[in-house]
Amino acid sequence: MLSHAKPVELKKMRKFLSIIIFISLLCQSILSQIVESTGKPIAEIFTDFHLNLTDTAKKTGFDLNRAYLGYEFLPLGNFSAKIIINIGTPEDLADGSVPHRYAYCREASLAWSNDKLTISMGITGTRIFEFQQRFWDKRYVANTYQSIKGYGFVADLGLVVDYLINDVLKADLSIMNGEGYSNIQLDDNLRTSVGLTISPSEKIAIRVYGDIQRKEGLWQPVFIGFIGFKNDLFLIGGEVSYKSNIDLIKGHHIWGISTTGGINITENMQIFGRYDYSSSVIMPDDILQWNYLNDGSFAIAGLQYTFSPNVRIALNYQGAFPYTTARQITDLIYLNALFKF
Repeated sequence: MLSHAKPVELKKMRKFLSIIIFISLLCQSILSQIVESTGKPIAEIFTDFHLNLTDTAKKTGFDLNRAYLGYEFLPLGNFSAKIIINIGTPEDLADGSVPHRYAYCREASLAWSNDKLTISMGITGTRIFEFQQRFWDKRYVANTYQSIKGYGFVADLGLVVDYLINDVLKADLSIMNGEGYSNIQLDDNLRTSVGLTISPSEKIAIRVYGDIQRKEGLWQPVFIGFIGFKNDLFLIGGEVSYKSNIDLIKGHHIWGISTTGGINITENMQIFGRYDYSSSVIMPDDILQWNYLNDGSFAIAGLQYTFSPNVRIALNYQGAFPYTTARQITDLIYLNALFKF
């Protein structure tokens, strides 16, 4: 009996050993992929102290304008994923809401990319003013012109395709809900956009963008054109924006320009400025200009110091000059600070 039992036990032991070896190799393979996979945390904080020089709603004091916290996972292969949580400010809440801080997803996306093509899906960045924002590189000082005037959202829920045609030309296509990243889809409408970025050299950049959506039977197109020049000494850029049928009223169109510039005094210090001009088309039957409260000019002038790629501060003046006397001119002195990694 023993002579027959030993071969059977030996066979079972070999089978068990084979299973252990297989499981060990599988675990080693999985662990090696986890170790080789990379990722990076994301943090971006905008804060400021502002001194109000006029009697307006913007009181003197400290403010926390942005607190982004997130993580970008970069596994082996062509896929990546990103999630960013934004701690919102009470000023972003609807009128009548109890002032409080709140959190929501600023980005939650999955992307696939190779040398020329990138496809992103989920809550992801739009392309309406991303390029201009990177060109000026001072979002922590003030929001973009299109965001202030309601041309579109910095992020939305949908699909974005970026394609590098060649070293000079890059194209992007997006299909979005059109409600922004903090709202759910409230209708059957989709917002579709197409953009072209032309870079004939490292110093010159041209951007052409257009999008369109249809709400309640009315088309709302947006057109934006930008051109910029940047070298080691200075930068200068300008753009023109146009949006039609505001508030779903035919003939209510808005347009404007935004210009920016900067001069590098030293490697870490820069003098910068910006000027925005916004206007609206006056309808023949309008007794009052329908958008007169939002028409006017906005100017920024200041000095920026860069401690490192992660930390910057800017001392600057910001002034808003509305067309109508129903609104007061605002003059503020800001000390803005940026921390990111």
